[in-house]
Amino acid sequence: MVSSGTCMCRLLGMIGAAPLPAKDVMEAFYPLCTKGIVEKGMKPGHLDGWGASGFKDGRAVYFARSTEPADETRDEYKEAVERVGKAASPIVLAHFRKTAGTPPVISNTHPFHWRDWIFMHAGTIFGAEASLPLNETTPYGATDSERLFLWIWEQVHSTADPTFALTALLKKAREQLVYDSLNFMMSDGHTLWVAHEVGDKRLAKGETLAERQTYFSLSVATVGKAVVICSEPLPSVSKTWATLAPRTLAILTADKPVPQLIQI
Repeated sequence: MVSSGTCMCRLLGMIGAAPLPAKDVMEAFYPLCTKGIVEKGMKPGHLDGWGASGFKDGRAVYFARSTEPADETRDEYKEAVERVGKAASPIVLAHFRKTAGTPPVISNTHPFHWRDWIFMHAGTIFGAEASLPLNETTPYGATDSERLFLWIWEQVHSTADPTFALTALLKKAREQLVYDSLNFMMSDGHTLWVAHEVGDKRLAKGETLAERQTYFSLSVATVGKAVVICSEPLPSVSKTWATLAPRTLAILTADKPVPQLIQI
């Protein structure tokens, strides 16, 4: 299979009662920056920047955000893990980036923040600028991922039921957008939304849908009083992982970190 030129990233999310098992989970996640799954024909590693975000006193904060390869910034990563622990954040999102072509500058580095919401994504939306019109917001960077975030935020943040609005929007997106994956994690500090959606269009030459679904899978495990969601199982923190079904939106809150699953 020839590389499709899409954005290949590794995602990690945690939610639960503080303190989260941040040290163990983030240390288990770290090797994916070099050893995480990539599509056949692609250079190994997810080394085009990394970041970690969460919440402190109800505000979105960066624990770290770097354009440098994670394997060359191990000390900075350790410092980020320490900051996570000190912040006692009920929700933590971390991301290793493998770019589809947009440069590894800070404005293109996940997670993205807007008005104390946090978002990160794995995949590519083709023709994003034309397909994702924005009315209230302006991206800081040049990624389709940030544009997807703002497009979603504009349509769900002020609704009485953001989960209902997001579910309807994702069904609309499947009909109107062309993408390899809409896998994302998004939080407003109270709720964590995790979307698992893999597109069946624009397959690369020799690529099968099964291969794409395998790459863009998301796994879930309970670790202590927290739920952990990751692009790949982390055996050192849990021996029991469940795979999210395709076309699923998982909704979690810190006081009840048991995924509510909605088919989209």
